[in-house]
Amino acid sequence: MFRNYGVAKYFLIILIPLVIILGNFEYLVFNFGFYQKLYQKAGVYQTFSDREIVNYATDNLLGYFRGKNQLDHNFFSNQAKLHLNNVKNILKLTSGLFYLSLATVLAISVVLIFKKQYRKLARSFFISSVMTLVFVGLLAFGIFQVFDPIFTKFHQVAFNNNLWLFPADDNLIRLFPQQF
Repeated sequence: MFRNYGVAKYFLIILIPLVIILGNFEYLVFNFGFYQKLYQKAGVYQTFSDREIVNYATDNLLGYFRGKNQLDHNFFSNQAKLHLNNVKNILKLTSGLFYLSLATVLAISVVLIFKKQYRKLARSFFISSVMTLVFVGLLAFGIFQVFDPIFTKFHQVAFNNNLWLFPADDNLIRLFPQQF
């Protein structure tokens, strides 16, 4: 696979942070309990007549992202459905990148173990762990300091339309308010 195991080390250094970050992202995006805690903290349950409406809408949304169902047309507006289709496509892309990166990290790790390149493997994991911590730290600092411009720029780059701009009374905004 690799004649120069140094190349393998650099692949690992790049891919391990992706696996860690995208793996955590995937876990949180599809974790119903995570949403419930955030809804409680942000007061989302109080903005709907019944707590079950929020839980049903979230379950419906997560099922949609997993490809198990369509979005409830009685809860989500047409604009929200179009935007959430774009979000679903981004989630498919990040999920595919996560699994491809994970498979590559595992394959390279197996080769390095088989070839007894333990130091290269250990060094790769150490360097990539430090890189991940630095990246997450910078990201957290940026989000806590200047969330609105980062949120806006992300949406301008990720979406080629203005479907992400919703009126305040849209159910999607009520479900995921700014303080969320």
